[in-house]
Amino acid sequence: MRAEISAEFRKAASLPGFRPGKVPASLIEKNFGKRIDEELQKRLFNEGYREALSQQKLRVVGYPEVESVEHTPGKPLVFVAAVDTAPEFALPNYRGIPVKRKESPVKDEDIQHTLTHLQEQQSDFVDVTGRGLRMGDFAVLNYSAVAEGKPLAELAPSAKPIAERKDFWVLVQSGSFLPGFCDQLLGAQIGEKRQVLVDFPADFPVKMLVGKKATYFVDVTAIKERKLPELNDEFAKKIGAESLEKLKVQIREGIAAEKEDETRTNMRKQIVDHLLAKTPFDLPESLVAAEARSIVYDMVRENTMRGVAKEELEKRKDEIFGFATQSARDRLRSSFILSAIADAEQIKVEQKEIEERLVQLAERHRVTPEHLKAQLVERDGLGEIEEQIRVSKTLDFLLGSGKVETVTEG
Repeated sequence: MRAEISAEFRKAASLPGFRPGKVPASLIEKNFGKRIDEELQKRLFNEGYREALSQQKLRVVGYPEVESVEHTPGKPLVFVAAVDTAPEFALPNYRGIPVKRKESPVKDEDIQHTLTHLQEQQSDFVDVTGRGLRMGDFAVLNYSAVAEGKPLAELAPSAKPIAERKDFWVLVQSGSFLPGFCDQLLGAQIGEKRQVLVDFPADFPVKMLVGKKATYFVDVTAIKERKLPELNDEFAKKIGAESLEKLKVQIREGIAAEKEDETRTNMRKQIVDHLLAKTPFDLPESLVAAEARSIVYDMVRENTMRGVAKEELEKRKDEIFGFATQSARDRLRSSFILSAIADAEQIKVEQKEIEERLVQLAERHRVTPEHLKAQLVERDGLGEIEEQIRVSKTLDFLLGSGKVETVTEG
C-alpha cells in the first residue's frame, strides 16, 4: 500500500527542475516521506477499523476515540479505539397509535384579516399638515435617548436600534414601539421637539435595560396618514388575481393549506411523543453531548440575532444547557426509534426522492440543485437528506396505520 501512496505523490508532486510525474523516487521519499507515512497510517487505520466493526458486528454511532496507534514498517497496524454503539431496545406496538386530528375550518374573518394585510401592503401614505399627531397616524421621527446620565447606546450597546434613529417611522398607537412612547407624542406638530420618558418594564427583551428610566429627545419631522386601496376587482388584479372573488378563493385555499400543515405537524408530534413514552432506553452520553452542543449553538445564534446581550445568555447558560440536553435526548431517541421502525417495515428512499428534495431546498435557498448537491457532497451531507426523507416516510406510515380521531375546533 505504501508503494501505491508513493506513486500517487509522485504523480502530483512538483519540484524545481522536474516535470510533474517525473520526480525520482528517492526525492519523493526525501521530500514527502513523512506525509506518505501519515497517509499510510490513516488508510491502514480506516481499513482496520471497518474490518473490526464488520467482524464484531457493531453498530457504531459517532466517531471513534482513538486511544493508541502503533505502526512499524512491515508489520500490521495495531490500534485501540473506544466507540459508542447504537442502543438496543424492543419496539413497542407501533401500529394503531391513537392520534387526534384537530381540524380548524377557515372563517370569513380569517379571509378578511388577510385582505386587510394585503391592503396595508398596497397602501399609500399621504402627508398631513395643519394638525398634531393622532392615534392611527404614522409619525416620522429623529430621536436619541439617555439613561443614568449616559447615551443609551453606550449603556446598552446591543440596544442601539432603540437608542438613536433618524427617519424612523412608527404607527402611533398605545403600546407601539416602547411603553408609553406614542401616548406622549399625541398632539405634536411637524417640527416640534418633545422629551419622552420611558420606563423599561420587567419583561423588556433587552435585559440590560430592565428597570431603567430613559429620556428620549424626539423631533417630529413628518406626519403621515395611510390610505388603503378599495377592495375591488382592480385591486385584486394588481396582486395577480383575476377578480376579488377569485382572490378570496385563493386566500381561503392558502389558509386551508397552512392549517393542514399545522394539523399534520401536530399529529406527527403526537406519534413521536407516544413512541418516546413507550420506548425507554439509555443513550451514549458522548452522542447526547454532541447533539446538545449543536442545539446550544443554534439557540445562542438565534438569540444573538434577536439582540439578546451576551451577558444575559451567560446568566441563562444553565437553563439553556438543560433545555438543550433534554431536547438532544428526545431528538436522538426518536431518531433511533423511527429508524428501527423503518428497518422493520423496509421503508427505503429512492434516488428520485432525494433529487426532488434537493430541487425544493435549492429553490428555498435560491441556488441551483447542482450547486446545492455539490455543497452537500463536500461536507458529506447527502446522507442527512436521505435520513430526513426516510423519517418523513416513516411518520407518514405511522399516521396511515394510526387510530385517528377528528376533533373540530370552533
